[in-house]
Amino acid sequence: MISLLSITLFIVLMFIGVPVSAALVLATILCMVAGGYNLILLPQQMGASVGSLELLAIPFFILAANLMTALGMTRRIFDVAEAAVGWMRGGLAHANVVAGVIFSGISGAAVADAAALGSISMKEMPRLGYAPPFAGAVVMAVSTLGPIIPPSIMMVVYAITADVSIARLFVAGILPGLFIAVVISVTIAVLTGFRFTPAPEPTKFSARKLLKTTWSAALALLAPVVILRGMASGWVTPTEAGVLACAYALLVGMLERTITIRGIVGSLVETAESSALILFIIAASSALSYVFVSEGTAAQLSQILASLSVGTVSFLIISNLLLFVLGCFIETLPAMLIAVPLLVPTAKALGVDLVHFGVVVIFNLLIGFMHPPIGIGLFIIMSISNLKFGELAWAAVPFVLALLVALGVLTFVPEITLWLPNLLLPEPGRAGVR
Repeated sequence: MISLLSITLFIVLMFIGVPVSAALVLATILCMVAGGYNLILLPQQMGASVGSLELLAIPFFILAANLMTALGMTRRIFDVAEAAVGWMRGGLAHANVVAGVIFSGISGAAVADAAALGSISMKEMPRLGYAPPFAGAVVMAVSTLGPIIPPSIMMVVYAITADVSIARLFVAGILPGLFIAVVISVTIAVLTGFRFTPAPEPTKFSARKLLKTTWSAALALLAPVVILRGMASGWVTPTEAGVLACAYALLVGMLERTITIRGIVGSLVETAESSALILFIIAASSALSYVFVSEGTAAQLSQILASLSVGTVSFLIISNLLLFVLGCFIETLPAMLIAVPLLVPTAKALGVDLVHFGVVVIFNLLIGFMHPPIGIGLFIIMSISNLKFGELAWAAVPFVLALLVALGVLTFVPEITLWLPNLLLPEPGRAGVR
């Protein structure tokens, strides 16, 4: 009863305009009072939840993304992508996908990808004749790659919450991320090829332009390789990889002479603001999860599912439906922190590989990044363009449907997720759908 009250209060507070972080804390306090809990437990739980060293990866990856945007590395990556696929119909939209895949190997966050790519695409695409709502929808769809292709802030948080290997989860996101990128590109090809949305005529491919832009962006393009190679080889931990990404960005800035005091200070300020908000949400969600555990909600849910003789396939269907509905009303990170403690015990009991389940959970909630009513991606694109909420949300519908199809494939074909980690970081145990 207390758990249901907490979720209801949280959603009500969100709908009346209370910020997510404040809504989480207020809902938790009111429920702790209603349940007779000692309120001293609130700051204790919040403090303990952010005391993990692994969480240091979050500010470092955010800083790396901000530095690379400030130093012009994101612009050069986008130029290479445009030169590589600009000859296709809808070439600049496809360039977003290529740039998104590369930048996802640096940023680790959907918000960072949306802001970085949106600042370029929302100017260039409408100028060349693309419909602005379509341009915004493309950026949002591509931004979902950020937390799937490693490194990933959401994966760090999930791994700590579900007690799984961060490195193994990172490796597991590579093939699903590439698969999702292909799905987005196919959607773009269908929409532009069949004239569902206006697109300029393809430009002639220029090997010279591709070589020139690749040479100009060579050091920026090496950033994901350096980060992933460092983690795959065991030279650095996922947390240290964040430090490596920052150091590499600064080194490139010095070599290319694009580094400025103003750029560094601005990146540090943006990182401090973003990291503080994320860590506060983690702390507040942890306190709410403590109430769920104390009330026995997770155990009760497992018993209900067990009494219904729910198998692995049924559980994954129910979980996806629950997560999709949750993602409609709650932002991605707090939604995951609420859902994971409830679903993981049952997933573990049914023999679902928690690495596979983590990728499914994260991707499902990321789809909520681009659809109403809470979709943060919609508000980010609106903030950097003159688009209205309704026209942007409608333009995103084909991409949401395509991503839901991709979600279904990733859910029921766990080999896509588990093949690479089983090859590079083998771990005994059962995996995926049996």
